[in-house]
Amino acid sequence: MIRGMTRLLVTLCCLLSPFHAPALTPGWVNDLTAGPAGTRGVPACEIEYTLGWKNWITAGKATLRLREAGAFWRADATAASTGFARTLWKYDCEMTSIIQRDGLRSHFLQHSETDSAETCRYRVAFGRSQVVTETLVQPKKGAPSLATAVCPFAPMDDLLSVILHARSLELRDGQKITRVVQPWDKPYLTTFHVLGREPLAFSGQQHPCIKIALQIRKIDRASLVLSAYQKMKTATIWVSDDALRVPVEMHADIFIGYMSARMSRLKMLEGDAAKAPLPRDMTVKAATP
Repeated sequence: MIRGMTRLLVTLCCLLSPFHAPALTPGWVNDLTAGPAGTRGVPACEIEYTLGWKNWITAGKATLRLREAGAFWRADATAASTGFARTLWKYDCEMTSIIQRDGLRSHFLQHSETDSAETCRYRVAFGRSQVVTETLVQPKKGAPSLATAVCPFAPMDDLLSVILHARSLELRDGQKITRVVQPWDKPYLTTFHVLGREPLAFSGQQHPCIKIALQIRKIDRASLVLSAYQKMKTATIWVSDDALRVPVEMHADIFIGYMSARMSRLKMLEGDAAKAPLPRDMTVKAATP
């Protein structure tokens, strides 16, 4: 339940620089939105969200923190099930995204998620011609497994870099943005459709927001063939229509029911609090045949 919401929460919008396709170019490449990121500045900040399930239970919490890291932005996200939902399913995850400040292009991703059955850890290197993913699965019982996979299509966004790309754009009414996004270990074709402007109540006041619909389709990592994403029926995102352009709320109808995420706290970061170190190792090597 929380895993589904976590993955959808930060899948908010994206735009990246021109794409490089493999020799056998799939037909959906013609639908991609190419071009540079916008000129809107990136704020160092920390945002907290409350996750809900079926409009009646608080299911979890999530935090997104964005800081400077030299020539990169470092975005860190955490999420966990809480309260009654945690008695049904214990779930925790941590994610770090390293994003180039020049162009807001994904560079490196590490992601760990733990439930009652296993812990999965992903390390992803985003290149200009391919994306290399290392997956470590540690079951509660049994031996761990380690695998490396290469997708011959790049560049792509990750879950957290898409937020920066989305907020940098004009996001005019009716605009559609279609990009390739790898949220954890597999790529997806993601389309964002700006439905219009709509006020939304949060923090006790009405605020202007941008309403965006989301569509996701799976991409086979080897053949690049598209297929339906059965785990999500519909999703809608509201982004603040102001200088900050932060994701305020999200609703999603997924395979386990109706889920929501709402911003509960926003804190701007300054000075040392706005700076962060880079991970020690950001290399991921493809396995040799």
